[in-house]
Amino acid sequence: MNKKHFIILGRVGLVYFSWVFIVLFLSLILAYEGTHVKNWPAIILGIIFVILLIYTFLTSYWNKEYLKLPFRAKVTCNKQPELFWQWHYLHIYVITVADLEKYYLLRIAKN
Repeated sequence: MNKKHFIILGRVGLVYFSWVFIVLFLSLILAYEGTHVKNWPAIILGIIFVILLIYTFLTSYWNKEYLKLPFRAKVTCNKQPELFWQWHYLHIYVITVADLEKYYLLRIAKN
């Protein structure tokens, strides 16, 4: 089973990554506003941000049978994602899970 990892685009991706990047911005605010050389709350929030990015990458993939998003359980797919747009190594796919649910996925891959 070949897993194809991706980055979520569209409204869903915007909302998800907004929450993830809030952790980074809080870490930067704490780092700049702190008076100590080592600001442990900023370091801990920075580590949490990196862990969230790794978790997002590892739990965002599709297979022949299902689509896995980091914030949802596995969704079975009736059809494969369709190529929407491509430029060099960037491929944007669109997948329709239900009548109203449409996800745009960015995949970086060689042909």
